[in-house]
Amino acid sequence: MSERMIFFMEVGRGSMGFLTIFVAQKLAGWCVRNSSLGRRISVDSPANHSPEPVLLIIADIGGYTRYMTANAKTSAHSQTIITELITALIRRADAPLEIAKLEGDAVFLFCRQPPDTLRWMETRAHVSARLVDFFQLFREKLHELSRSNHCTCHACAHIEKLRLKIVVHCGEALFHRVAHFEELAGVDVIIVHRLLKNSVKAAQYLLLTEAAMRELQFPETMTFQPGRETYEDIGTVITAYHDFDGVAAGAELKEPESFGERYTKILRTFLKLWFGPFTNPSQPFRNLSASASRPARFGFAVVTVLLTPIMLPVVAVMGIFRAMKKAD
Repeated sequence: MSERMIFFMEVGRGSMGFLTIFVAQKLAGWCVRNSSLGRRISVDSPANHSPEPVLLIIADIGGYTRYMTANAKTSAHSQTIITELITALIRRADAPLEIAKLEGDAVFLFCRQPPDTLRWMETRAHVSARLVDFFQLFREKLHELSRSNHCTCHACAHIEKLRLKIVVHCGEALFHRVAHFEELAGVDVIIVHRLLKNSVKAAQYLLLTEAAMRELQFPETMTFQPGRETYEDIGTVITAYHDFDGVAAGAELKEPESFGERYTKILRTFLKLWFGPFTNPSQPFRNLSASASRPARFGFAVVTVLLTPIMLPVVAVMGIFRAMKKAD
């Protein structure tokens, strides 16, 4: 097969990729809502009334608020970008990590502590490594979205300003069923959520409670700064955090291996952003402006439809030059 034929196959695959991506995202959302990414439960299964020892983790994406404006394009693109980042984190959250729920621009995860000591040693080592890996993955995904993006709206122009914050607490949780969903409840669940509002000055960090520090294991090269948070109805919580902002920025980033892969990523990123007005999340993102009205979103969607026949060939050509430039 000639190189020219391979190139046009890559172009065709990228151009037709939006429908596949759209269907996959809808299917992923359905899976999360039905707990297939988390703990599978039966509607007829009895509730467990005894609390279980667990690690509670919240990965929260922030950093957009100051760059948001009230126009529909920025709102749609910011939602698409956050969705891409959240999806990347979900895919990396493998067993024994389980997804409890999506909370806007955050993912609430948990890990059950097995009673066997040896097994727990292996589990906590895996979870500790995965928490560090989340930051590298987040940085790589930001880099990919930024380098593959043609748009100059506020959301796209400030992709690199997004930051990941992870809060971890160790305690107990009561698992109970509400309709077809499994919920976690208890004081420790409240604590890990309250810790999202903290006094840490770093922009991107891993925050652990004292209980979580005792259970998890990290490389000796990772330094943690001590701290404490005080909440009116909880009291004082001893914490420690590691600043990932400088570390993540200096990490080695992977580049696509071929021109075809670079071009495909550029085209897929454009399609996701271009058709953003047609995606309407069931719940708004907590850190994003929701000031764009429904008529504004509808008007933006109409303009998108009208301009699509013009923009698709233009971007297809621009993508070729952009992908060739990255190869230099």
